[in-house]
Amino acid sequence: MTSTPQKPNAVVFGAEISRCAKDFIALPKRLYSARERTQDPDTEYALLHGTHILSRYFSVTPILVYRGGAAVSRAVVTVYPDDSSAYLGFFESENDAEAAALLFRTAERISKEKGCSEITGPVDCSFWIKYRLKLDRFGAPYTGEPYNKDYYAALWEQCGFKVCCGYSSNKYKIVDSDEGCEKYTTRLAEKLNEGYEIKSPTDGSFNNALEEVYSLMIELYSDFPTYKRITKSEFCSMFKSLKSIVNYNMVRLAYYKGKAVGFFVSVPNYGNLICGKLTPIRLARILAEKCKPRSYVMLYMGVDGEHRGLGKALAEDIRSELKRLQVPSVGALIRDGNINKNYMENIKDFEYRYVLFKKNI
Repeated sequence: MTSTPQKPNAVVFGAEISRCAKDFIALPKRLYSARERTQDPDTEYALLHGTHILSRYFSVTPILVYRGGAAVSRAVVTVYPDDSSAYLGFFESENDAEAAALLFRTAERISKEKGCSEITGPVDCSFWIKYRLKLDRFGAPYTGEPYNKDYYAALWEQCGFKVCCGYSSNKYKIVDSDEGCEKYTTRLAEKLNEGYEIKSPTDGSFNNALEEVYSLMIELYSDFPTYKRITKSEFCSMFKSLKSIVNYNMVRLAYYKGKAVGFFVSVPNYGNLICGKLTPIRLARILAEKCKPRSYVMLYMGVDGEHRGLGKALAEDIRSELKRLQVPSVGALIRDGNINKNYMENIKDFEYRYVLFKKNI
């Protein structure tokens, strides 16, 4: 006799949060190899329990889908006051179309009950935490990359989600010449002659530099999809850990008449070493990579719109440093249509692709 497969059932967290939270956090450990896993269990726990530094801005409704007593699909519905879009994030699932469909239907019901007319995702509660879905070139994530299973896009699309925004990361070869960079080197010289100062932070100036980056980023990124404003203290609290992983020679701040007007932040490519619990072995590997990086990830860049051409100057300053270091790099998560996408085009090896989905409900 053949047994009938058990149907999936969805559980919306409530009184069962203790048991469900444990199952929720455990699911990615089943889905990913140690080399691939980018999960931050502490952040997930804080968000599920409303204790994260940003929790005051939104309400969350976590969902788990079980099949045969085992959790097979999960997500969190996030709702902001006065926002017609709900945000669906922390999505993880076995390659189970039926279970994923049940999860998405449950998310739609919850979103409607909360007065929302659309769902955007993947967004892990906040623009400042993680968002976007990876489409190609799977295997080993670079530092800061939104990483997921290769079948996730199909699960979202099968449930009616459409791409609303695209992104790419550029993988760059080692810089071995200045050929094709004349307009960048010229622009850097022009900006320095005009009185701009481009310099790297130090241990002593890092905290002040972080506040200056906030003052720029909070305005420059305001038109990005899923963006929400946070306070300076919240931003600095969330990003203070950068101090322990950056090499200052690959970070730039640009000043004009004493005011910060641009920034460029790169980190060594630690892969997923800085994700999850920090063990002595992992710490030793992080320190070794920081001392002698094999590649860099260019994570954040921004320039005050009144200072045209400064972006090219900053990019050239970083390119020159990459040439000196003789290591490859990744220009991370550039929104389609952004002129930054074309920086260092002459040494681009290939692209990674990412998307953000949306569905009217």
